[in-house]
Amino acid sequence: MTSEFEIIIFYKYTFIADPVGFVRWQKKICEEIGIFGRILIAQEGINGTVEGTVEQIQDYERRMHAQDGSRGTFGNFSDVWFKSSPGTGKAFKKLKVKARSEIVSTGLLQHADIDPNKVTGSHIDAEELKSWIDQGVEFEIVDMRNDYEFAVGHFTGSHSSGMRNFRDLQKITSTLVAFKNKKVLTVCTYGVRCEKASGYLLQQGFKDVYQLHGGIGSYMKKYPGQDFHGSLYVFDERMTEQFTPNYTVVGVCVRCQTKSERFGNCAWSECHKQLIICEACGVQNIFCSTPCSFSKKSVPSIDS
Repeated sequence: MTSEFEIIIFYKYTFIADPVGFVRWQKKICEEIGIFGRILIAQEGINGTVEGTVEQIQDYERRMHAQDGSRGTFGNFSDVWFKSSPGTGKAFKKLKVKARSEIVSTGLLQHADIDPNKVTGSHIDAEELKSWIDQGVEFEIVDMRNDYEFAVGHFTGSHSSGMRNFRDLQKITSTLVAFKNKKVLTVCTYGVRCEKASGYLLQQGFKDVYQLHGGIGSYMKKYPGQDFHGSLYVFDERMTEQFTPNYTVVGVCVRCQTKSERFGNCAWSECHKQLIICEACGVQNIFCSTPCSFSKKSVPSIDS
């Protein structure tokens, strides 16, 4: 059944001379169209997810594609790739458009040097990755998402980066040294993090680095139920996205180890780390680590 609503995820690394002005423009058109979502803008580009009716999304895409760089202060978005999924009409409660120093936070002091337009891993599309897998090509998949995203779904044989958030990129590089002279494929949700993560690995001396163009979501749409097991974590009210009704649940409750895809948070209010917590265990305070469990302040482990 076709959904009345549509969610689009998009990004582009392109120079924006006036990020604050572009924030104003984005707010204006989103409010005129009537769509909600989250959009981050920096001098290096844009990273966004928005939801609306199919007609509203088409209107937004049209207006974005009309931004061809001729205005000077804004970037060129005539070729931006909008990855779409069926919406619910409730994926976002409000519109948030903000200016940031980066469109994905790396935590690197030298983040300005990681310009995907200058250094990034070679792109391969879903079809090429499928051929690598089917033909038995030797390569290592490094999942550049957060650990809780990996926990609910991942490629067969892939390696979790172990990051709690993308700002841990510099911290986890040493754990990947065994792959420095191997063929490495970085993957993330829809591609924006791998543009920087793959470039950073190249800067750190990794020899043969690739990235999955369009991310895991694009692969799952092309090959639903194949090679990727579980669900795709998404940063909106849906929490997870599935591409086939016959998928296997791989998420495991952190307390009782039963299969689950229900997300909650560490009960220490200053941590609030995402955790898989099943229905039965969700009525208790659950902590992500021993230090958090020793804290005095706690919050309910499941968000209302």
